[in-house]
Amino acid sequence: MTTARLPLKDQLFTREKVELIAGEIKHVDSAFKADEFVTMVVARFPELELKARIAWITACLERHLPRNFRKAASALVRSLPAPADPALSDGDFGDFIYAPYAEYVAQRGCTAEDLEFSLAMLRAITTRFSAEFAIRPFLDAFPDHVLTTLLAWTGDQHYHVRRLCSEGTRPRLPWARNLTLPYDVGIPILDRLFADPTRYVTRSVANHVNDVSKKNPELALDTLERWRDSGLQQPREMHYVIRHGARTLRRADHPRAPDLVSSPLT
Repeated sequence: MTTARLPLKDQLFTREKVELIAGEIKHVDSAFKADEFVTMVVARFPELELKARIAWITACLERHLPRNFRKAASALVRSLPAPADPALSDGDFGDFIYAPYAEYVAQRGCTAEDLEFSLAMLRAITTRFSAEFAIRPFLDAFPDHVLTTLLAWTGDQHYHVRRLCSEGTRPRLPWARNLTLPYDVGIPILDRLFADPTRYVTRSVANHVNDVSKKNPELALDTLERWRDSGLQQPREMHYVIRHGARTLRRADHPRAPDLVSSPLT
């Protein structure tokens, strides 16, 4: 059977992938019991779906890493491969096998004492695999501090970090826990990202606006109109953001949507 015909969970999480991360961690932490870790992880793969595999790998990491959170998280980050190429104009999540690293940080490090350290760990991890799910417990627990941090990260040189600022604050992020924050809390972040040169970022911005449109159509349309009138984004990309951000409203035949989508860009 070819890899393409396998279920997604069996494409993304394999023994070979588990052996890869076990070897990487062992390289930076000689006390890590790599073989024992691999055996424990893959033993339950047949019974687990995709998200459950992420949770199980996270649990196995916790059993095999040092008990001290900062020491353990530092080992995970030091074991990571090189970041995704920051010069690319688009990209994807990264390698799913690193998803448990961010989940480990969220489970163990979402405390006032470890907040700054944990955010730094998530920033490093997201350049290998998106930390959009793991950032959300921190947003709920420490909203003001984390939102301020994300606003600062909108100027990061790596597009995966910039995308995290939008994607992590989406009101309706697929597969993710719902935020307890107001649905429009991410608008100031989007204001700094809609003119981003990277499609991976602007796609997230448009998806975020589309989420907002399901709760407050007028706010979404006003925001898109304001961005268009600013002239800060290239016309072709601004048109993409408008069309993609207003797609639910266009399908619902909202009276303002056609004029906004078809209006000339300057």
